[in-house]
Amino acid sequence: MVDKERLNALSKWGGFVGVMTIISGIISALIGVFAFVVGAIPGIITIILGVKLINARAQADALISANIEGEQNLNVLFDHLNGYFKIQGILIIVSLVLLVISIIVAFATGFNFFDSLTTPL
Repeated sequence: MVDKERLNALSKWGGFVGVMTIISGIISALIGVFAFVVGAIPGIITIILGVKLINARAQADALISANIEGEQNLNVLFDHLNGYFKIQGILIIVSLVLLVISIIVAFATGFNFFDSLTTPL
């Protein structure tokens, strides 16, 4: 049985976070376009994440308003949330890989930078 109170909370918070995610994605994409065209890609991905949450909210609202158990709506809701979590998980993995690479590069170039400061001209 679907708990309508929990779906209502999911709908409210999912809608709020979805709208805020879309707004931050638009801002990020606009800033990224001016930096480099490729810089808009994270903003576009963020907008897609926000749309996934808005779609999940719509399905939760449909379940709340349905008088019968809407198993199909519940499956679609889970599909939207699953897509959101997959994209977010991939972004976290990519961020961690880039963090490790940047730390390695910082150490490799940092030691050469400090060595050049101590050598006389």
